[in-house]
Amino acid sequence: MAWLPMYLVEEDLKSLSDFLRYEKDISLIKSVGEGHWQAFSDFEINEPGRYCLFHSEAGPLPLLAKNHDEADGEIANPFEGWQEERAGANPRQPYFGAGHPAIFWLNARLKVEGKVGMSSFEWIGNHYAKIGRPAPDAAKKWWGRLGRWVRKQSFKVPRSGALDGNGKEIWAFSSAMLEFESGVDRANNP
Repeated sequence: MAWLPMYLVEEDLKSLSDFLRYEKDISLIKSVGEGHWQAFSDFEINEPGRYCLFHSEAGPLPLLAKNHDEADGEIANPFEGWQEERAGANPRQPYFGAGHPAIFWLNARLKVEGKVGMSSFEWIGNHYAKIGRPAPDAAKKWWGRLGRWVRKQSFKVPRSGALDGNGKEIWAFSSAMLEFESGVDRANNP
């Protein structure tokens, strides 16, 4: 699974939300009732949480059949909404099976016990390519575009220790960096 770890605070999340909202093929899937979901192209992400992002050019989304021995369907129009027939383990997020390459997850963790939390993007990528389910080119291109945008907005820092120390692996956005420079610590793990 592809992973893009970041340190964000409120101002950075607003910037990230604006970027995502203006990406023409990205929409946010939100709950509109118990087991009922809908994609929205106009959205804001302004608080911590786990967010489901849909890349519409990466292919249709499956509507999982209620029973495993039945054929799965397809969500005709995610922007009109749908009722899940089979939910996943977490009823607060939509379920498309073990991993769908048109779905990207944003985990926004701004503050954890007085520290800047570790946020991240997750994407299944080509995890299932060996069994005939490769990621569509459109999704791969967008993951690359997202990574380039994040790198332009941020500085790579280690999980702990000096900001200019060894083991740099987490992308810290500018407002998060200001907090680190003023003495606020950062979470070592998500």
